[in-house]
Amino acid sequence: MHVPFYSLLSLLPFITLFTLSFPTSTTSSPPLPPSTLISRSYSSSLSLSTPPLTSWRTRIASRGLTVPNFSSKASSLFTEAEDCYDGMTTSVISSDSKSRRSMKAKLMNYLTEEVTELFEMQVEQVVSDVTEGFKSDMLKNFRVDKKTGKEIEGKEEGTTILRRWMEEFDKRTEGLEVQSLGLLKTSHQQALSNSLSTILGNFSTSAPAQLKVMSTIKASASKPKPPSERGIVPTFHLVSMIRPDGFGNLQGFAGYTAKNGNTATVGVCNDADSPEVLNMFGGMRPPILRVQGKVNLDIDL
Repeated sequence: MHVPFYSLLSLLPFITLFTLSFPTSTTSSPPLPPSTLISRSYSSSLSLSTPPLTSWRTRIASRGLTVPNFSSKASSLFTEAEDCYDGMTTSVISSDSKSRRSMKAKLMNYLTEEVTELFEMQVEQVVSDVTEGFKSDMLKNFRVDKKTGKEIEGKEEGTTILRRWMEEFDKRTEGLEVQSLGLLKTSHQQALSNSLSTILGNFSTSAPAQLKVMSTIKASASKPKPPSERGIVPTFHLVSMIRPDGFGNLQGFAGYTAKNGNTATVGVCNDADSPEVLNMFGGMRPPILRVQGKVNLDIDL
């Protein structure tokens, strides 16, 4: 007998109802004890968080790098671990809520300690990099007079260099703060500013600066001087003395030195009638004007 297909479809609700009215034998495992479920939920949530924590620690400790977008990644880590734990322990909220809360607090405390340590490691790395960069720029900007070894003005002000590196610190720590845990850069920022200010104030007497002074003077002293021209350079020195009548109560001298090294000296002393002078000249009066000349020869072979 041929039965139309649409007739079979009209019987489908009755067939379903008939089937559900008979019990079926199903095999199901007994529910886990609350303590076991809570313990497994803790382990599962911990296993979910371990890979990213390990990866971040390796990047920071082994490679000296920061974790990009650490703030958002750390927040997501907490959210995922909490959702995983809450979802797996929903069935024991009423039966063993105290143990459930205690184990969840343990999980959150562990994650907080790990994230806090990673935050501090990254900030310390940035502080170290900024400090070394600041010292390097200060040394490059430190200039010394080659002859005297004294510090002279550099191309930049030290405060300008300090401000530039503080801005670098702000830039590199911008994505590290975790507001929900109170992990902020403020205290580190102030400590770094004080440290760099101290370095700036004492830089001219620091070991690197003094080493640069010594190296500059040594390099200038060891630089070969250009050879001078060979020859003979004469210089003339003229000395004259005027001795008018008198007993030496008037004396005076005047001199002149030319650019080429020639000199002239004139002296006046009215001691022509002095007994000492007369004895020097055998009882005779000294000449009123006496002129003496001298020639120096500078010979360079």
